[in-house]
Amino acid sequence: MWENLSSWLATVGDLGLLLLLALLLLTSTATILVSLPGGWMALAVAFLYDLAFGFTRIGWTWLGIFAGLLVLGEILESLLGILYVARKGASRAGVVGAFLGGMVGALLGSTALPVVGTILGSFAGAFAGAVLGEYWKNDQLEPSLRVGWHATVGRILATVVKLGLSLTGIVFVLRAAWAS
Repeated sequence: MWENLSSWLATVGDLGLLLLLALLLLTSTATILVSLPGGWMALAVAFLYDLAFGFTRIGWTWLGIFAGLLVLGEILESLLGILYVARKGASRAGVVGAFLGGMVGALLGSTALPVVGTILGSFAGAFAGAVLGEYWKNDQLEPSLRVGWHATVGRILATVVKLGLSLTGIVFVLRAAWAS
């Protein structure tokens, strides 16, 4: 009887740890939306979880794949925001303005309204920076506004891709932890 109870408690404990791991991984990754390194925080959580079990629950292979997805996400985030707006006709000044504006907007937005302000600030900053850069270069408002819109769309796409790659890594890590 005690062996059955002990086995049941161990199973409940393992499931509880997996649920806690999933919650921490998803919470960490959600911070990508506020321009924090949420994917990297999730990888650190997965690493610490696996370390506690002697790297027998997730394994180095899946941790490495997760890290590779995060590196790819960083590269694509940088490129998508820039290439998308450039492909839509932005000049170098518009591209640089969108990049710098997104960073400044996120910083200002987070001081005004944490979390939501960071997200909205990065999008508004990318828009404003691209418009200012284009207007400075071409002295025409309508094309500058169009480029600003594309800078905002590029920033949104970049964030979605980065978030998606991090979530993919989480699925791999949770699947590996569950299988053990």
